Amino acid sequence: MRLGAHGGARGALAALVAAAMLTVALPAAADGEAAPMDNRARAQQLFDSALADAEAGNLPSACPKFLASHEADPKASTLLNLASCYEKNGQTASAWGAFREAEVLARKVGRADWETNARSHAEMLERKLVRLTVQVPEPSRVPELVVARDGARLTVGEWGVAIPVDPGEHVITASAAGRVRWESRTTVSGASAAVAVPVLELLPVQEIAPTPSPSGPDVTAREPTSWWTPMRTTGAVVAGVGVVGLVTGAVLGLVAKGKYDDARARCADGSRGCPPGAVADSDSAYGMATGATVVFVVGAVAAAGGAALVLLSTPSSSSPASAARASAALVVGPGTVGVNGRW
Repeated sequence: MRLGAHGGARGALAALVAAAMLTVALPAAADGEAAPMDNRARAQQLFDSALADAEAGNLPSACPKFLASHEADPKASTLLNLASCYEKNGQTASAWGAFREAEVLARKVGRADWETNARSHAEMLERKLVRLTVQVPEPSRVPELVVARDGARLTVGEWGVAIPVDPGEHVITASAAGRVRWESRTTVSGASAAVAVPVLELLPVQEIAPTPSPSGPDVTAREPTSWWTPMRTTGAVVAGVGVVGLVTGAVLGLVAKGKYDDARARCADGSRGCPPGAVADSDSAYGMATGATVVFVVGAVAAAGGAALVLLSTPSSSSPASAARASAALVVGPGTVGVNGRW
């Protein structure tokens, strides 16, 4: 069987198909199956391009165009040309299926000659068919299993059935949720073949590695810091003691002054001199004033030292080791007042 072209005979069937193209559309239109005008124009252009490719011997380019033309505007004439293209290109299974479909379509439009020709070619090709069986054993039928041949999904009904395929390499794949995807490439040539889908392996559990701490192995050295470091806490305590000393010294000074002023008032009468009690009160006031001065000075130094510790101390870890290293003490001695510490 040869491919046909408009305007000339290129073989018995080709001439028959080309001559009949103008008559095929009429029965289709009568059945209400005529394609829209734009689809028919597209189909005609694809058909003409396919014929040109076939004349040039470029069958791999011609066959897809015949198929696209038939899908745009289904016609028995186009389908016969498509089947002939498949046959010449060695795609026996595709050619056999196209001839069988053309047989039915020719019968529908009342073309007995086309129907007979399509049937004879289909019967001849059927003896040459090779088949591929994709077997899916029961253990392999895991939930959500998807089996495909050459990218086309196979239904469950097709599992284990010897289906005609074109000679050449075919890719069988199987996939399922939570399973490792499986793929097999099988070349089918002069004899039929079978491929068995194995039990898909489970996907490995991904272990999430712990994120390393940016502080490194010594976690305790990078504990969250607090503004109230041991030094600042010590400084606040020392400053508090200093404030108490200032208040106490001021109060004692006021009391001493009042007592001294009272003693002087009793000694104002120079004719009688100072009463013994006034002299004692005066001495007592003097001693109290001295003590008030000392307490006031100590309080001032303590307050200043504590404030310095609070203001000048830098944030550090609040770990026990840091607390043990930080210490301070208020030291008061004869003629000296100070704050000793380490940090």
